[in-house]
Amino acid sequence: MPKCVIDGREVEFSPGENLIEVAKKVGVEIPYFCYHPGLSVVAQCRMCAVEVEKMPKLQTACSTVATDGMVVKTRSERALANQKSVMEFLLINHPLDCPICDQAGECDLQDYSYEYGSPYSRYTEERRTFLDLDMGPVIVKNMNRCIHCTRCIRLGAEVLGIREMVATQRGNKTEIATIDGRPLETDYAGNYADICPVGSLLLKDFRFKKRVWFLKKTATVCEGCARGCNMDIQHDANVIYRCTPRENLEVNQYWLCDEGRFNFHYVHDADRIMEPAVRADGELKMTEFGASLDAARAALKGKKAAVLLGTDLTQEEAKLLQEFLPKYLPNASVFHFGTPGIVSEADDAPADKILKRKSKTSNLHGFEKLGFKGLKTLPTGLDAALVIRGGRATLPELKGLSTVGIGVFTREEAATFSVVLPGLTFAEKDGTIVNFQGREQHIRRAIFPAGNCKALSEILAMWAHGTGGNA
Repeated sequence: MPKCVIDGREVEFSPGENLIEVAKKVGVEIPYFCYHPGLSVVAQCRMCAVEVEKMPKLQTACSTVATDGMVVKTRSERALANQKSVMEFLLINHPLDCPICDQAGECDLQDYSYEYGSPYSRYTEERRTFLDLDMGPVIVKNMNRCIHCTRCIRLGAEVLGIREMVATQRGNKTEIATIDGRPLETDYAGNYADICPVGSLLLKDFRFKKRVWFLKKTATVCEGCARGCNMDIQHDANVIYRCTPRENLEVNQYWLCDEGRFNFHYVHDADRIMEPAVRADGELKMTEFGASLDAARAALKGKKAAVLLGTDLTQEEAKLLQEFLPKYLPNASVFHFGTPGIVSEADDAPADKILKRKSKTSNLHGFEKLGFKGLKTLPTGLDAALVIRGGRATLPELKGLSTVGIGVFTREEAATFSVVLPGLTFAEKDGTIVNFQGREQHIRRAIFPAGNCKALSEILAMWAHGTGGNA
């Protein structure tokens, strides 16, 4: 493989790699604002300019392809002087509002200002200011902080397939806006906040909720569809504050759709049933697990029942049910369910040209792999149903049946249920899912279970051992 030297360190690289990516291999960080590995290279911020031997001028590292024998200096006197000048230029109009900016703590401009900028400013003119227009339900814009990196414009045009972000005016009056001030239309608007290197584009949902340095990150997988995008759950004190995409070039690259990004809100839904409940006098009333398990057994005993398994459950949970159901509900019909109109993996297909799949549960393909059959219509003559799901699967019509629910339900969803045994969401458990590519991926527990919710394995163990009464 070809080799080059960066700051005195020899490094091998693949043909076509730029200097920023090559430098990362040996732990050399070249600062940049406009460059993003998932977008086209424009080399307009000039922050990444480095000195290359035998070249008279500084070269932008993002647009310079490494060649065999190249010698690069990222910390030379000329390179550092350029970085200092670029930082001075970018900061002449930037407001001094780090203490109230949600980007503080993960802001590239803040970090590079500390490392490469000057504590003094020679600028004496008035800073420019903008009155911002609303950009829709996902993104809030503060144009005063913008450094014109154009990442947002390129993201829309090159990745999201919609030219909705543009630069108007020129020079000091340049403004990033949507066409005609319209709200953002893409279903991937949250990615604008992800790729913005400053606090110009922020998530409305997260704004002023929590300082980022208090958040812990748990690497997991999105349960929003059969793609299984890799993401981080960011949480503190057992509360989820946001979900952000995690790079996986073979699954979701650098992106995450808004549906998956904000799906976590149901975990903390005030209407979620978090205690075992039994129907009495026409309404669900909270009780103990022992009493609810007795009521669940009674609701299914001696009846023609169907067992409906949500394809939002993990492979481990599905395999556990394969062992449990033949022993304790041997005569029941077993089906999986999840998305209306999606009965098997053959029905799953791309829902758009970016990431979304038609199956709105993450483990449809895993259930099919284990041999479970999808639910087309409920068998005739049923008296009862046992529904087990993780919170994402869409419930079928179950009126007129004595229904026991295990898993995650709201009071509205369980309005006709006889018994509810509260289970865990994807953020409260570990497990494996299989995406549409056949790739096994792992979800990780980020927070402790809410209320008196229990793992499916624990509920089934209590059921099998007759905890709380006679089996």
